Amino acid sequence: MFFRSFSLALLFLFPTLIWGQKLIGNQEYPELLWGKDQEFDTSDFPNGSFIYHNDDFILARGKLFRDEPPKSNGSFTYGTETITNSGKWNNDTMELLFNGKPNTRLEVIKRLEAGVRFDPQFFPFRYNLGRLYSLEMNYEKALVEFEYAKAEMPEYFKTYLHIAILSEITRQVYYAILNYKLAVAKNPYDTEALIRLADHYLATGLKNRALLYLNKALTIEEESPNVKLGFARLEMEKGNFHIAYKIFSRTTLTTAEGKPKPYDKKFHYYFAETASKVTDYETAEEEYTKMLSFTNDPFFATVSSKVIARRRDIAKKFAEAKRTQLDDSEEEAVPANE
Repeated sequence: MFFRSFSLALLFLFPTLIWGQKLIGNQEYPELLWGKDQEFDTSDFPNGSFIYHNDDFILARGKLFRDEPPKSNGSFTYGTETITNSGKWNNDTMELLFNGKPNTRLEVIKRLEAGVRFDPQFFPFRYNLGRLYSLEMNYEKALVEFEYAKAEMPEYFKTYLHIAILSEITRQVYYAILNYKLAVAKNPYDTEALIRLADHYLATGLKNRALLYLNKALTIEEESPNVKLGFARLEMEKGNFHIAYKIFSRTTLTTAEGKPKPYDKKFHYYFAETASKVTDYETAEEEYTKMLSFTNDPFFATVSSKVIARRRDIAKKFAEAKRTQLDDSEEEAVPANE
């Protein structure tokens, strides 16, 4: 018997137009995100619930997003351990990833694979395993896991995003575009799928079509870092690096209250690339370093962290050389004492 006590809470809690704190009883839940104009109905998740971790993984919770998830209707063994709670096993496994070193990833994959064998219909196992296969650049296996995840939670838009990204990588272009559009339809208040569609058309040279999707994203959330990233990428493709640099520099990643905005972390990579083009090597070094801090970001499913580290090191050398050159120029400008 499989663990089936979680509900469709994901229909309500994933990224939409704005971050929000939802008051349930007398307690606020800052990690939940609620769709525009959606009503809160506790009957939709009587036993357990899922939450989204900002590294793009799924965690499990008990009723009303509190406490530990409910126990499974059965058990399985992993090594010497007997596992009676799929949700807790998933959460403990992901904590190993969040708190451990990069070489823990393979152990995390093994643990999730054991979970899937026990409960192949448990959404977090499938989604998280798909994410990890992607990071290991095992794209075919990742696609399979996301297809299973889609079958279990067909309304969750990010699954379609990952299927689309992986389909682009494996050159299934038609399927990629189809799933990007499905992601837009599943969550019309989020801009990520629109920006990725724009990226796709930029990569294929169709700048006017990319602009259509960027303008549509602009109507959803004008100040979204993702929207600004999209327009900066358009200017980069045109060779207008100074304009792109200004867009990146003027984009804020926090709200007026100082809270972080949700955004695609590859923002830092493209900011760094643009800063290098305009010889602001200090900013390039800083932004490459920030990109490298998000070790589990989907960006690294296609670009090796070693490549980013090399670019950061090159930017650092250029920054140091530029500072030395400026220091020498200032010394030459000082008149000698008579």
